Amino acid sequence: MDRCRHITVERRGEVFCVRLRRPRLNEPDMYQFADEVIELVSRDGCRRLALSLGPEPLDCMYSVFLAKLITIQRKLREYDGEMVLCEVPSMVMPIFEATKLDTQFHFVPDFAAATSRWAHGPAESLR
Repeated sequence: MDRCRHITVERRGEVFCVRLRRPRLNEPDMYQFADEVIELVSRDGCRRLALSLGPEPLDCMYSVFLAKLITIQRKLREYDGEMVLCEVPSMVMPIFEATKLDTQFHFVPDFAAATSRWAHGPAESLR
């Protein structure tokens, strides 16, 4: 996992806790970010992914980034996996609401909440 340029990864049991290395990504970086996360799924066996969007507000919350989040979520579902978004800054949440993506993703406060909720049962407990 040291091979990742755009993300840091910490394993907490079976949960892969992923954080962006920096809050500003240009469009090519967004594609590489998504590729790095998808590699965790397809090569490293990630089935439970907690992706932090904070604590700093991201400068890249626009359509390409949102599309990459959807792509990552679909890839996880192909492997019967699931993703939660955590540490979503309050100024970013309206973007998910305006695009109706707040109904497509699960949100938890932080990595501890993600690992705790998954520890208490199947992924359905997040719904």
